[in-house]
Amino acid sequence: MNTQSLAKISSYVGFAARARKLVFGADNVLKKKRLPVIIISGAAENTAKKVMEFAEKTGSPVVILADGALDGILNRNNCKVLAVTDKSLAKAIIENA
Repeated sequence: MNTQSLAKISSYVGFAARARKLVFGADNVLKKKRLPVIIISGAAENTAKKVMEFAEKTGSPVVILADGALDGILNRNNCKVLAVTDKSLAKAIIENA
């Protein structure tokens, strides 16, 4: 993924955060039935495996970013998994991944 794509994804995730269209944390993501896109950044192996299995089962696309990328985008510590619930923002993120 090039820096321009990461910058666009960062912008879209920021828009989703301002619109309150994000679900934070693997446990909260796994409680949902289907999500437009799931983003993983530096999650533990077991957590990433659970989220990937959930995404495969529900048909949700997954975007994997570099370790610590979500921390910088959202200014939150230890943010490893999040989901965007807005379909148009999710589509834009997938196109730029």
